[in-house]
Amino acid sequence: MVTAVTISTDGPGMDMSEVFAPFYWAFVMSILLGGITIVQAYLYFPQSNDRPYVKYTAWSMLILDFASSALVAQSLYYYLVPHFGSLLPLGSITPELSAECILSTIITFISQMYFVHQIYAFRKMEKFAWPLTIVITILAFLAFAGGIGCVATMYLFHHGVLSHRNGKFAIFFGLAKGFGSITDVVATSAMCFLLSSANPGVSSQTRGVIRSLIHYVVNRGILVTLIQTLLLITFFTSPTKLYWLAFHINVTKLYANTFFAMLNGREQIKQKHNKDKYSVNSGFNASRLVDPFIREQIRGDQKSYEMPTVTKTVLISDV
Repeated sequence: MVTAVTISTDGPGMDMSEVFAPFYWAFVMSILLGGITIVQAYLYFPQSNDRPYVKYTAWSMLILDFASSALVAQSLYYYLVPHFGSLLPLGSITPELSAECILSTIITFISQMYFVHQIYAFRKMEKFAWPLTIVITILAFLAFAGGIGCVATMYLFHHGVLSHRNGKFAIFFGLAKGFGSITDVVATSAMCFLLSSANPGVSSQTRGVIRSLIHYVVNRGILVTLIQTLLLITFFTSPTKLYWLAFHINVTKLYANTFFAMLNGREQIKQKHNKDKYSVNSGFNASRLVDPFIREQIRGDQKSYEMPTVTKTVLISDV
C-alpha cells in the first residue's frame, strides 16, 4: 500500500538553520578542500619518484579523505532528507559519522608521523633530533589513542554525542584534539628550530632553501593548529550547538591537504637546492630535508642532489 504524501505550500516553513547550518556549510567547505587535495594528488603521482611505501601512504591519504567525505555526505543526507524537520535523529549519532571519526584519527596520525620522519632526517646532524623525535612520536600516539577512545565511546554512547553529551565522550575527544594540537605545535617549533640552527656560514642560495622549508613548515603548522584549537574551543563552549562538528569535518581535509602540499613543495625546493650545489656547505645538507623519503636517489645520483664536499670554505671535490 502506497501512502500519499501531501506537501503544503502555505506558511514560511520550518527554519532549521540554527541547528544544521554549521553542518551544511562545513560540508560544502570540505568538498572544496577535498577537490584541492585531488588536484594536489594529480600533480604528485605522475612526477613522484618516491619509494613504494611513500606512494602507498599518499594513496591511503587520498582514499581515506574521499571516504571521509562520503561518510559525512551520508550522515547529512540522513539528518536532512528522511528526517526533515525533526530534531529527534540528533539524539543519536549515525554509524557513518562514528566511522568518519576513525578515518580522521588515522589521517591525522599519518600526517603527524610524516613530520616526525622529516625531523628524523636530522638524526646525524643535530643532537636535539632524537629527543624531539621521541617526544613528538609519544604525543602523536597519545592523540591517536585519544581518538580511538573517542570513537569507542561514540559507538557505546551514540545517544550522548550530538545532544545530551556523554562525559566520557567529552574526555576522550578533548584528549584527542588537545594532544593533536600540542603535537602540531611541538613538531612545527622543532622543525623550525632545527632548520634555523643550521650553520650560518652557508651561501645565500642555501639560506633561501632554508627559508622555503621554514615557510612550508610554518604554514602547515599554523593551519592545522588553528583549526584544532577552534575545534576544542567550540566543542566545550557550545555543547548544545554543532559548531564544533564544522571544524571537525574540515580538520581532516586540512591534514590531507597539507600532506600533499608538503610532498609537492619538495620539487620546487630541490630545484633551488640544485642551483646551490656548488656553494659552500659547512655542515648543513639540505637534500636530507628537501626529500627525506628518497635518500636512495641522492645516494644513487650524487651529481644531481648533493652539495660538493668542502673543508671550511675551500672546495675539495664534486662528490
